[in-house]
Amino acid sequence: MFISILTGHVSDENDEILKSRFAQELRHPPQGLLQTFLIQSQDAPRHWQIISVWRSPEAYEQAHSEKVTEVCVQMFCDAGSTPERTTFHVVGNYTRMV
Repeated sequence: MFISILTGHVSDENDEILKSRFAQELRHPPQGLLQTFLIQSQDAPRHWQIISVWRSPEAYEQAHSEKVTEVCVQMFCDAGSTPERTTFHVVGNYTRMV
């Protein structure tokens, strides 16, 4: 698995733009995307992240080369923010099945 995290600061008046764009884009998720989360910091409410879990680094790279990942960047831009991206290789994980 591979994780991409976009981080940006969004003003209170623009957070609905980010939330609605995220929901809209989930209608057509890219191949290779296993999960994605839109999260807001409890301690700093203007701090938002989109965390995306990809099947593999290759799946992420393919989506990135096809500019599919730019959709999330554009979500932040539409909400008045310029996000920063960090990527991570998953070394270990735990999933509880309920």
